[in-house]
Amino acid sequence: MRRGLLALLLPLLPLTACSSGTGSPGSSAMPSYEMPTASYSPPAAARTTPPDRITLANVQPDDGIAPVVRFVRSARTSVDISIYRLDSDYRAIVRPLSEIAAAGIPVRISISRQLVGMPNPPEGNASQRKDAKALRAKGLQVALSRPEFHYGHEKAIIVDAGTRRERAMIADWNLQASYFGPNQYGPVGARGMAVVDTDRADVATIAAYFDANWPPYQRWPVSDRDSLVWSPSGVEYSPVGNSVAALTSFIAGADHTLDVYAEYIQDNSFVLPMIMDRARSGVVVRVVGNSSGQSPQITQQLRDAGVQVRFDPTNRHQAPRSTMFVHSKSMVADAGTPDARAFVGSQNEFINESLEAIL
Repeated sequence: MRRGLLALLLPLLPLTACSSGTGSPGSSAMPSYEMPTASYSPPAAARTTPPDRITLANVQPDDGIAPVVRFVRSARTSVDISIYRLDSDYRAIVRPLSEIAAAGIPVRISISRQLVGMPNPPEGNASQRKDAKALRAKGLQVALSRPEFHYGHEKAIIVDAGTRRERAMIADWNLQASYFGPNQYGPVGARGMAVVDTDRADVATIAAYFDANWPPYQRWPVSDRDSLVWSPSGVEYSPVGNSVAALTSFIAGADHTLDVYAEYIQDNSFVLPMIMDRARSGVVVRVVGNSSGQSPQITQQLRDAGVQVRFDPTNRHQAPRSTMFVHSKSMVADAGTPDARAFVGSQNEFINESLEAIL
């Protein structure tokens, strides 16, 4: 069974939007990798979202939490949130959600049952269970993500589902203070993006997946929305998600430029050879990431292929002398041309597990 990571492939609008590698540093030998074996066939009735129904909602940490708060406060009938983490002590978002619930508008929140690098017993990570309990005490409905997926990583907020006002905010940040501005970890937040989708067919699909993932679990529909990208795409899940097909097609379709944010780059990522192939074919490929997010061998191989790689950006608005963590997974292809398009969502494109086995 599958319930996917949510993302968007959209035309770019003006002002919107395993095993380790081998070899020594500087080696040109590619580490071994294996393409996913699951096949995906788009539904015959698949439809692409009109570009005027998707807009860039916020860029973090520059915009801060205020746009997110305004979005949830605009709700009239319901708020549904699917998120990897929502800290129960992050008052900037928890307080308005509690006020919304107290006003009689139901607020449902799905958080990941598991956390990366921590003990994750079947009943769920202890920290996540603690946050869920604290959030319930504030009048919010909270559930842990389905246990059959490696993590619940989707980041989407659905407002007024099933009404003429329904809309969804689709993001790559988590609802924690560290993403939106100065915090306990440093003077600057993390780079992240979010878009708002007002296409009713899109939002209905996103809402149907949320409902299916809310206890008691149900089977979800097959998405016929070409602009929505769902994971997992692994062979053990059915129906198969379209994330591998959509993201590899996005990369292969870049004709002039390809700009990529990469939180981490896995040594045996099956996307890596495609990125390097684009650069060797003459496409200007630029990657911005974190210096601790990949091996020196991979960095050298990217540069040898002609990929421009930069690490540890700063933020001139918040802390120009401090490193800004790159959490975004966004990609932009052929910016400034009639065929410009963007990907915004929660899949880590260079981590195979993110496409194949994570919610």
